[in-house]
This record gives sequence, structure tokens and C-alpha cells, in this order.
Amino acid sequence: MAFILLSVFEELIKKHGLTILIIALLLSIIFYEGGLLNYIMMKIELAKIVKKTEVIEKENKILSQEIERLKKDENYLEEVVRTKYGLVREGEKLYRIER
Repeated sequence: MAFILLSVFEELIKKHGLTILIIALLLSIIFYEGGLLNYIMMKIELAKIVKKTEVIEKENKILSQEIERLKKDENYLEEVVRTKYGLVREGEKLYRIER
């Protein structure tokens, strides 16, 4: 039985050897760990990471500008602490009106 399979395999290689070799080579190029499919998936992942990085850099720039404004503009700082945190000056009373 093994001899028959071996002879059939040899016959296939003789007839279609180059085709089988090319198909095997293409499959290994596409599906191998460092192959084309892996390369494409890594490029997609890289694009996602670059996009996230751009978003974070924009947010970071906005926050840095906000910090600088809070450091330099005392009126703005007071407005933020009054509205966002509900702080009042000494002697003032805060009245909250619920809707």
C-alpha cells in the first residue's frame, strides 16, 4: 500500500512538479509567520496605532494649552474653579438652583 502511494506521489511530482512547487511556495509566502498575510495584518495594526497616537497628541496639545492658560490667566482660573468645582471666595455664599 505504501509503495502504491509512493509511486502515485512520484508520478504527481513528475507531471506537476513545478506547479506543486509554485503552489507550495505561494502558500508559504502568504501564510508563513513572516509572510504576506502577517505583513498585511501588521500594517493594519500599525495604521490603527498611528491614528490613536495622533488623537492622543491632539488631546495632549489641548490639555497643555489649557494648563498654560490656567497658569497665566487668573480670571480664567477663578472662572474654572467657581463653575467646575463650585468654590467661593471667603464670605461669599453659594446658592444652587435646581431645575
